[in-house]
Amino acid sequence: MRLANLVSASFIIALILGAPAWANLVITPTYDSTIKNDANAVAIESTIQSGINAFEADFKNPITVQIYFQEGGGLGQSNFFVYDPSYLSFHTGLVANNANPAAIAALNANGGSGTNNPVTNDATIEMKSANMRALGISQVPNCVPNPTGLGTSGGNVPNTCTNGTVGAYDGIISLNTPITDPPGPNDGSHFGLLSVTEHEIDEVLGLGSALENHSAASGVWNTTPFADGDPAPEDLFRWNAATGGSRTLGTNCATPTSAFFSYGPSTGEINQFNNTCNGDDFGDWSNAGFTQSEAGTAGTNPTLGASEISALTAIGYTFVPEPSTIALMFLGCLAIFAAARRKRA
Repeated sequence: MRLANLVSASFIIALILGAPAWANLVITPTYDSTIKNDANAVAIESTIQSGINAFEADFKNPITVQIYFQEGGGLGQSNFFVYDPSYLSFHTGLVANNANPAAIAALNANGGSGTNNPVTNDATIEMKSANMRALGISQVPNCVPNPTGLGTSGGNVPNTCTNGTVGAYDGIISLNTPITDPPGPNDGSHFGLLSVTEHEIDEVLGLGSALENHSAASGVWNTTPFADGDPAPEDLFRWNAATGGSRTLGTNCATPTSAFFSYGPSTGEINQFNNTCNGDDFGDWSNAGFTQSEAGTAGTNPTLGASEISALTAIGYTFVPEPSTIALMFLGCLAIFAAARRKRA
């Protein structure tokens, strides 16, 4: 009996010391010469790696994501290709991963359990390659850096995506390091490089709306998704009211309406989407102070938070509890075990 108790206790301690033991998300960076030849390359690459480390520690989908990092205009930009797999394959992978049961339950309860997506009622959905693989849908990286000098948001960047498989990535991230900290000083006039990096990684992984970026001058009614008009995964959780609303994929640029990120019409607002024709991403938050805010704020450096984690898990990324949480869980089990042993004695 004493030997059995000792073995049980040792097993629990081993679980504490060894957790987590699963395969996690891996993000492999490649640095363009614009970063490698920068006088501040060490500080820039170290900050990018810190952002990568956060995602690798937080999510356990066993995939490798290839990202090409470079310096460029704007504040931060991401280039990628989008694909149109069947909605059924997306939903099947989402349910199999079960990364966010509350989001899946709300999706199923609001028209999302069928073979067609519940936004446009098409049989397909718009996805990025990393998100597809995270859900078990086969799609290799196809973004080959090409020195066109034209960014998707209008800024000048060294490389954008051309289609190919040799030397391909899931996306290209451009960072305007002359206005970020580091390498600039933390003097309130620079933007946090870690925050910008994590914002763009979020988008390569799959966050974002299918709505194109537009300014008010581009048209009155913005309903122009990428590709063939399908919604992106995050658009499945885009509602026109904080509670009791309906799904929305568009806005009147003359009198912009609101859009909320919520699992369902009665589950409550998690954050508010940018839904105005201001040229910023429609998949970003309209509220300031978040990693995924539509515009950065100089002197601040928000990092991956609850809103972003909720969105990533809603589209299929499985969140990993912090090691301290796991340790506390097993310590609790050990305490229960010890109490039961005293009771038997």
